[in-house]
Order: sequence, then C-alpha cells, then structure tokens
Amino acid sequence: MSSAFRRSWPAALTAALTVVLGTVVVSPSAHAEDAPTLKLSVARSEVGLPLPPYPEDSQQISWGVENTAADVTAEDVVVSFDISGVSAFADFDSTCVDDLCAWDPKEIVPGDEARGLLDLDAKPDAALGATGTVRFFVTASNAAPAEMTVKVTVGALGLGVTRIPDLKGAEPGSTLDAPIAVYNAGSLTADGVDLTLAATPGLDFAQKFANCTYEQTTGVPSSGGQSLAGAVCHLATPVAPGKRYRLSTPVGLTVKSTALYEFVDYRVAAATASAPADTSGGQVLGLVEDGSAPKPANDHAAWQIEADNTADTVLTGATADATPGHEAVLAAKVRNDGPAVFNLLNSDAQVGVLVEIPEGTTAVKIPPKCGVWTGGGTGGSEPGAPAYMCAVESPFTVGETVTFPFTVKVEQGAPATTSGELTVGTVWGSELDADAHRANNTARFTVRTTSSADGAAPTPTATASDADPDAGKAGGRATSVQTGTGAPAAGPTTSGTMAATGSGATPAIAAAGALALVAGGGVAFLARRRRTRTGTGGTA
Repeated sequence: MSSAFRRSWPAALTAALTVVLGTVVVSPSAHAEDAPTLKLSVARSEVGLPLPPYPEDSQQISWGVENTAADVTAEDVVVSFDISGVSAFADFDSTCVDDLCAWDPKEIVPGDEARGLLDLDAKPDAALGATGTVRFFVTASNAAPAEMTVKVTVGALGLGVTRIPDLKGAEPGSTLDAPIAVYNAGSLTADGVDLTLAATPGLDFAQKFANCTYEQTTGVPSSGGQSLAGAVCHLATPVAPGKRYRLSTPVGLTVKSTALYEFVDYRVAAATASAPADTSGGQVLGLVEDGSAPKPANDHAAWQIEADNTADTVLTGATADATPGHEAVLAAKVRNDGPAVFNLLNSDAQVGVLVEIPEGTTAVKIPPKCGVWTGGGTGGSEPGAPAYMCAVESPFTVGETVTFPFTVKVEQGAPATTSGELTVGTVWGSELDADAHRANNTARFTVRTTSSADGAAPTPTATASDADPDAGKAGGRATSVQTGTGAPAAGPTTSGTMAATGSGATPAIAAAGALALVAGGGVAFLARRRRTRTGTGGTA
C-alpha cells in the first residue's frame, strides 16, 4: 500500500476481515431505499510485473471506493484484497497478512472517495508469463458489498511508438505520409496491437484501410474538446519483445486549404478485440519488422505539422457622437477572411485586438474576453484603463466575425473629436506571422463631442463606423449608438496615444463649488483640470 497505509493491523481486525471474506454479512439496512451505493474502481484491470532486477518503483494496484449516494454516509467501511490467487509468484506490501490486505476508512460521505495503492513485485524465482487474479472487496454496515478482480501477470508489455520530427511548410492540397513505427520494450509478446490516430480539422485521412474504423473523436486530451478525425486500426501482427515494426503502408494525410497549426495524435495499446471482418476488399494495414526496440517505452506521441498558409484578419472600428457626461457604444470587429483557420491547439499565437480608449473618454463597460493591457499581457477587466487587449477564441474560422463592444463615457472638456487606435495581432502584442496582408490590421475608435442647446440630454441615434474597404463582407461595417446629436463643439481634434500618461477617471473640479463669479460681470466659469494618462502600451 501507499505510505499513508503502511501499518500493521491488529490481530483481531485481521481475524474479523478473514471472516468477512469468507461469509459477507450485510445488515438489513443495506437493502433500504436510503442505503448508500459503493462503487469500486482501479486504474488498470491488468498489471504486469517486471522480472528482477526490478525498476526503481514497485508496480501498483491503484484503487478507489466512491460513495455515489446523494445524502447517506457509508458507515463501518472495510476495503480488502484477497491475494491468494497470485501469492505464489508475487510479493506484496508487508501490511498484508495471510494473503489478506485490508484498510478501514471507517466512513465515506456522499460524493467522496477513498483511495489507496497496493504495491507488488514479482518474486525472484517467478516464471515469465505466470498469471492470476487479485480479488478486491468493500463492505459496509449499511451498504451492499461489492467486488471486482485485477489480473496480475509476471512480465509486461512495453509497447511504444516512435516520434516523428515536427514538420513546417506543409503545402495545402498535398498529401503527407506519416512514418509511424511501433515497438515492444517489454518482456512479453503482444498478440496484436491497436493503433489509434486522431488528426486536427486541417488534416484528413487520405486513404482508408479495411482493418481500421473511422469516426470523429473528442477523446484526445490535447484537442481542447474539439472533434478530431479519428481512426482505430487493429493490427494482427504479433509484436515480440525487443523488436520494432514499421507500418506496411504509411498513413497518408491530406493537408486541407484551411490548415495552419495542426497535429496528428497517435498511440498504441495491446489489442482489445479482433480486427473487424473485411468485406470491402480494401487494403489491410499491417506491421513489418524493422530493427530493435528503443527504451524506455512511450506509447503516445504527436506529430506537429505547420502548413505554409496564411489567414487575412480584417479589423473595423467605429464612430459615435455623444455629449459630455453621457455614454456611447463603440464596437470593434475583426473578421477572418482566410483561407486558413486560426486553430491554436499546438500554438500560442492567439488572435487579439488591442483597443486604445479615446482621450477624453472613460471606458465604463468592458466586453468579456477583454482585460487591461499591461504592455505584454493583460490584467483584470476593471473600467477606466487607457487600453485593453481582447482575445479571439480558437478556432477562429474562415468568414467568422468577432465583435467587442465598449461603452465609454464622455468627460467634461473632451475634445471636439477624439480617437484611439485599434490593432489586431496576437494577445501578446506581436504581429500575426500567418497574416500576410497587414494593411487592414488597424482601425480607430472615434468620438465626436456634441452639445445640446437647451442642456437636455439628446435622443440617441446611430452613426456609421470608420470606413471599411471590405464593407460588403460579413461584419464589414460596424455601427454604434450615440447619445447626443447637437452640433460639434468648438475645440481641437485629439487622438489618444498608448504612450500618454493619465487615468480614465472623471476630471476634478478646481473649485469646491465648481462656479466662480467674475467680479462685476456675473459670468460663471467652470474651472477644470485636464486628466492625464498613466498606462503603458503601444501598438502591436
């Protein structure tokens, strides 16, 4: 067992557990409707024991007992292993007594799980291939007992796959041959193996073999939950210890027009089922002996493929009119005109839009996926910052448009026209290597400050965005809601800058009462102090 459970058991407990294993007595409450249900699990249902000299760590049976009841605690729980079926060739943890290993977690609350490890090694005189089973039990005073078995064999398979070097510059429309090889670094022969492959959306299988089954899969951990093209090939060739085998025919992969950052995940395991009957008359994929097996075994690898492809990101800004003290909505839009899809399963070049808030306005509502730009990354999403970085989620498909609407408040004393620059690149502030057309990677947020003759808040209207040369395409021209319609106030035209300093706070009032009467004239002046910016930034 694990170090947490390495202790000697009292003789009384050992005797009691022997009785439990011989005749399991279940209390009547175990059949009640409110009785807990105990679920057993092991990490591997089959364990192979290397022959001496042993590896650094013992082999282990990793087990768990879960209480799946909604609201009933399992009481007086005892977990035990009957090792009599393998004790002739295997040595176990010293806490095992008379072919019995036991642990008493006492109780397991609803939704919780008790876990542990049972260490075991092959005896020095064990015969290669000797096999048997370990019986795994759990009992409780208020739950039905449960049992499962684990197969233990002297000797082990050491199946692995060779790693294929990364490939850059794959041409869209071409076919790649995946030179996959499998090997056995263990001590037992595999009667056959299952080769499982999964290709990212920019790739597809160029040929289908009679002994492979093909279907979409989401079971690859590195897929991020995306559906990949999958294949499971049942290779009936025996794989002997110390031998390496290449595929009789390389697996062909078609590079699609949308390919950019791609990979093929491939892994090998002992065959779990015979190959499906071949009714197609198609080619059968097999194995051909091809040298010695390397060590140690690695049963999984990924072939990284970068296509020689580009994707055009088109950025659109927006213009709005508003009176001081009121708000306007400015929406940045970015579109992928392809031909490649930004699918970043094996790249960190995530698309991002760097947004500079126009001078004289304050961002009061920030879109999701946007954070304060720190000059090399993002912070929180609090309002009032001079610049934000907005992340475009992967995959960013061809023809897709993503919109980031910002709500800004126009400050007292804002310039008649003020703007901030927008730039599309990576979320780290660098240019996108795959974007070969960068003339449309910048745009602007522009606010025209208006005034109302009677001082009342004007009725909101809409105004067109910055000019977009691709306005006829999806998402090409953005509009935003203005909160004022009066004539533009006199004043200079100002453009915000990432290198400027200051905050997005409301301007301070110089005098406590905000009004000062000029002697003899009765004219009131509002004293203001222009804000300054304190952020860092810069265009990507």
